[in-house]
Amino acid sequence: MIKDAVIVITGASRGIGKAMALRFSQLGARVVLAARSEQVMRSFADQLISPYLIVKTDVGSESSVRRLIRKTIATFGRIDVLINNAGIVEPVGVMETTLEIWETTLRTNLTGVFLCTRETLRYMKKTGGKIIYIASTAGTGPRPGWCAYAASKAGVINFAMSMAEELRSYGIKVFCLCPGGTATDLRRKLVPEEDPATIMQPQAVVAVVEYCLKDDANVLAAQPIIIRAK
Repeated sequence: MIKDAVIVITGASRGIGKAMALRFSQLGARVVLAARSEQVMRSFADQLISPYLIVKTDVGSESSVRRLIRKTIATFGRIDVLINNAGIVEPVGVMETTLEIWETTLRTNLTGVFLCTRETLRYMKKTGGKIIYIASTAGTGPRPGWCAYAASKAGVINFAMSMAEELRSYGIKVFCLCPGGTATDLRRKLVPEEDPATIMQPQAVVAVVEYCLKDDANVLAAQPIIIRAK
């Protein structure tokens, strides 16, 4: 399902999102890169070897998400896969968590997946496809000091499972991936003293996403999939 598929990836400027864009382009997909940092995405565009589209996007903005999806349809005519990967974190305790931090975190991490899912469905419901949510093991248990982030990822997990049932009749398969500690900028912000070489690399998560795009993986749909380094 990868070669010639139209794959929309949010949070595509760095980390897991960038790794997915490069890998799926290598496999012949038509990749749509969406993130707020357009300049960063364009900085590695010469490594994309298949047709691609770069759209500056704020997933927490309804108008921005609508523009992303409309440009994708105008360019490629369809969406086969949506990968909800965009995320932010502000690791502070609850007493230091301002309302702005709380609302910004949920708007990006949770409202963003709602908006991207809803706008994509306006088209995908006619053709079927796959939607993948990149949640986190932080959403599966307590994370003191990361309350807003953990709450948002718990919301993503439940939203993904709800979508798996709601969208079944449209022939849409939903996958929810929950990576553990992964060597990304976000992880560095959470655990600055950690050696990134000692934890899971983005390519490990990409490999699981790649498997989920195959028909054989459909038996894993509709449930949280924990990804941890050995």
